[in-house]
Amino acid sequence: MIDLRMIIVIHDLKRQGLSISAIARRTGLDRTLRVMAWDDPRCTGPLAAAAAEWEVGTGTGIEISRRPLTAFNDQPLHELSPLCDVMIIDFPHVSQAVREGAVIPIESIVGDEVTRSVSANAIGPAQASFLVNGVNAAFCSDAACHVAAHRPAVLSGCGAPETWDGVMSLAAEFPGSVALALYPTDAVVSLMSIAAGRGAAPDGGERFFPDPGAAEQSIDLLAGLARAVGDYCWRCTPQALFRAARTIPEIACTPLTFGYTRFTRPEEGGWRFTAPPAGCGSTLGGAGMAVSSRSESVKSAAEFVSWYCGDEGQLLAARAWGQPAGLSAWNDPGIDRMTSGFYSGTRATQANAWVRPLNSWWPVVQERVGGQLVRMLLAGEPAHRILSGIEALYQSLRDRL
Repeated sequence: MIDLRMIIVIHDLKRQGLSISAIARRTGLDRTLRVMAWDDPRCTGPLAAAAAEWEVGTGTGIEISRRPLTAFNDQPLHELSPLCDVMIIDFPHVSQAVREGAVIPIESIVGDEVTRSVSANAIGPAQASFLVNGVNAAFCSDAACHVAAHRPAVLSGCGAPETWDGVMSLAAEFPGSVALALYPTDAVVSLMSIAAGRGAAPDGGERFFPDPGAAEQSIDLLAGLARAVGDYCWRCTPQALFRAARTIPEIACTPLTFGYTRFTRPEEGGWRFTAPPAGCGSTLGGAGMAVSSRSESVKSAAEFVSWYCGDEGQLLAARAWGQPAGLSAWNDPGIDRMTSGFYSGTRATQANAWVRPLNSWWPVVQERVGGQLVRMLLAGEPAHRILSGIEALYQSLRDRL
């Protein structure tokens, strides 16, 4: 029941020009949190399970909105902040989000004990990737990195290749058996993983690749892989590639991909996930939860984020076929069995994944370099020309950003 004081408050907020929905959130009459997710079952499935649990436990509903993966990778977060209370974000965007005031650093809302707990229980650099100027801007909620994937049923007992020579031999002996996601963003991330294994990962410095010789070798390897895979790969993100494999039965192996626990299920392809080929690095992926700076329910949003990114929420996410960042899930033998060894097969790689530069301008650079890389690969340019093109573009972007 609304008392007289609440009526006066509502009347005053109306005079300020606030909308009905904004007034409801401001006064606590609307107990629904708006969560902006990326449109993939790895994100939305666990969130739906969490929403049901949260509403039962707190009486607060969760409204889940979705945006495409391409927007998750590329869309500025300040465009999202008015639309939600909680947003799932890709860590390379977090510095830009803080700079633009799109999020409220989670560390400034919750207690030190919560921050320490989430940080201590995150696998590898998952939580460190959300540090902006030493402050936790978001909590890690999802863990991913570059791994290898194969289908035992298609390999017919041959065993998954563990070296790049093995990958290329498989591709030559069984045409169509090897696939690689070559959508521009994914092509450049694969190149960075290969380079990281050679000690040439980008560091946000004067050059895109700090070691030109190692970078050229990495480009040469990627170009060889690109020539060995089907043309459909140029249009594929990792998810699209796994979907394509449902209708392209000869696909047996992808040597670099972000992992997805649900694809271990027989009805989803029966994939198995392991470390990338020997000598290759692994680029950190994953996602985090941040509180929108435009939220009218900051305290409630922070409570939900803290719970979901804590032990209980992360275990729930794993059981709903998500990919939690919390060690409570990575250490659970039952969850590892459920996913056919996904966690044990990729744990060491995840724990040692390379973190992309956290500069606020990095997402734009990665997107543009990815486009340049793919154009030059498609044109058949030699590795040294591709490297020159990347470095020239990088210098141009650094001068403007």
